[in-house]
Amino acid sequence: MHGRRVVNAVTMRALLKISIAAGVLLAFPAWHDAPVRAQGPAAARGAASAKTWLGHNAEIEAYLRSAEIERFDDISVGVTRPKRAHLKPGGPVESLVWKRLPPGRRGGHWESYKSEIAAYEVDKMLATNMVPPVVEREVDGDPGAAVMWIGPTRTVKEMGGKLPIGAGAAHDIRKMLMFDNFIGNPDRNAGNILVDSAGNIILIDHSRAFIDKTELPSKFERVDQTLWTAIRELTPEALRERLEPLVGGRAIDAMLERRSRMQSAVDALVAKKGRSLVIIPD
Repeated sequence: MHGRRVVNAVTMRALLKISIAAGVLLAFPAWHDAPVRAQGPAAARGAASAKTWLGHNAEIEAYLRSAEIERFDDISVGVTRPKRAHLKPGGPVESLVWKRLPPGRRGGHWESYKSEIAAYEVDKMLATNMVPPVVEREVDGDPGAAVMWIGPTRTVKEMGGKLPIGAGAAHDIRKMLMFDNFIGNPDRNAGNILVDSAGNIILIDHSRAFIDKTELPSKFERVDQTLWTAIRELTPEALRERLEPLVGGRAIDAMLERRSRMQSAVDALVAKKGRSLVIIPD
């Protein structure tokens, strides 16, 4: 897509050696047999992107904070029991997902609505454009995360665990793995990866991210050059200014350590395979 490098079947199989075990994405076989789906301009014609927030972030963020809520619906999926809030008609967003998750440990996992907001802030800092707008908002006196409702999309779970294959999908998957490693997200699974009709991958549900563990949660074989450059160029000062009020200093320290581990992994891959097969330009 737009000049992105076309990946052959062998390379794609290597890239997509991802599986869903216990609901979590792991670096073992699964999506390599996904049906091929063209990603070029011809395929995009008539296919609507669900990334309608791009270029309108500030407007949508303000609306999510202040729009009148008309009613709530329960959402049948999601262990954190989110609710869908339908907003008063006429604004840029029809509805939002409301997550009331005070920081704390649940079921053996650290969770916080503030991590949802932090993931969106990192997405903006890196220009990843994969995480929809999230802001803090109070509902009936309780603070939580208000997440822009994205549609029409399908989850990878709804797609039978299969992702579209093509240069565009390969690019998005590389970005997803790098993003999750950087923010320390151990909970990427088939239920929180959305795919729109244009083949774009959209990432949701980051309440368990920004933990203080320094291990990389996702194995990778290739990196997106533009995103990797952006990750390396983020200064500790910029990260602390934007994220420390949300996730605390230990989480920032862990991000920086994971970035160092990512660098070591990239260096090892380049030494083994050569730069051109590891660092992929747009």
